[in-house]
Amino acid sequence: MFDFERRWLPNFDELQREMDRYIQHVTQKKPRSVVFSQRAWQPALDIYETEDAVVATVDLSGVSEQDIDLIVTRDSLTLRGERKAQGGRAERRYSVLEIPFGPFERTAQLPATVNPDATTASYRAGLLEITMPKLSAVGPQNVAVKVG
Repeated sequence: MFDFERRWLPNFDELQREMDRYIQHVTQKKPRSVVFSQRAWQPALDIYETEDAVVATVDLSGVSEQDIDLIVTRDSLTLRGERKAQGGRAERRYSVLEIPFGPFERTAQLPATVNPDATTASYRAGLLEITMPKLSAVGPQNVAVKVG
């Protein structure tokens, strides 16, 4: 019979442990190198009513007022614009990237009928405030009848 030398068995066990450790290292979940924002670019919006107006406040930090397009109808508000990317993004190595940029559009229904022609807007410190006077309820009107 053959006489087996068993000196290789301890080395085999060590090799098995190293392979297990390598496989665990390769398959374990690694953190992403960059954390991205979870939402699409859409500015935050607050709308409230006063006795005689509907007021909207929009968070547009980093957006130039020349890049804002505001459309008001009697029952809705539409805001379009663009936040431009900061220069030099290609040379930077981000670890967190949450400030969105690019074009946006946001439409909201208004809680009351407003007068678009009397709407005013002011932009300060990254906040756009839009004041839309309410249309008063039109009551019965006297209509003159012309003869002839």
